[in-house]
Amino acid sequence: MEKGHKLKDHVDLISETVRKTVFSYIPAGPIFDSFWSYRSNLKQKRVLEFDASVKEALEEISERELHSANFETEDFVDLMELVYIKVMSTRSAYKLERFRNILVNQIVEPNQENNMSLKFVHLVEQLDDVQIIMLHDFLNHEGKEIPSLGALYSDGEDSPNQIHQFISIKVNRPVTLSELEFYLNELLSIGLIHNKSFIFTALGGSSTVNNYQISPIGKSFLEFIKLYC
Repeated sequence: MEKGHKLKDHVDLISETVRKTVFSYIPAGPIFDSFWSYRSNLKQKRVLEFDASVKEALEEISERELHSANFETEDFVDLMELVYIKVMSTRSAYKLERFRNILVNQIVEPNQENNMSLKFVHLVEQLDDVQIIMLHDFLNHEGKEIPSLGALYSDGEDSPNQIHQFISIKVNRPVTLSELEFYLNELLSIGLIHNKSFIFTALGGSSTVNNYQISPIGKSFLEFIKLYC
């Protein structure tokens, strides 16, 4: 542990370097019209606001000291640069908070053993806010048989209006039942949710019953994007 080197000193130096690198991806120059100028300014604004939120989070734990070697690995540099690149194209405040959590966690306590780190950063961008919230809801009901979204959100009774209204309130925007079904199917296809279906037999007949559960990778993803330091 380096004495006298506080966390904020490291962050100021790192964030300035990364900002310069990230801004190099933004088109600029006299050949671009006002559209490109607006686009460039918007992306810079997002990065600068994100940078401020990261510093604010780190100031709350500013007494912690760091090993400088944490910032001298290819894994850390690649992850930090990718996060800033994703931030440039992210409008969702919910996702920006997740990106902030990832970066703060890796600055304070780098996870050198997580081979899914870059994949998880891509997933934050790829998934809709609703899907991340759904994952949390599946985690909160882990172990309970969940044959449908109705069972997840309405005590086992399929009530389409109640389901999408409940989610709409959570994300503060209208969400249709068709969108929720699409989101669930996508979570299944990428392995964050799996269907542990079983055969139900009664009166001489049998049928397959769905049982949607969060997968181990889904739990690892949620753990990765929460602020744990």
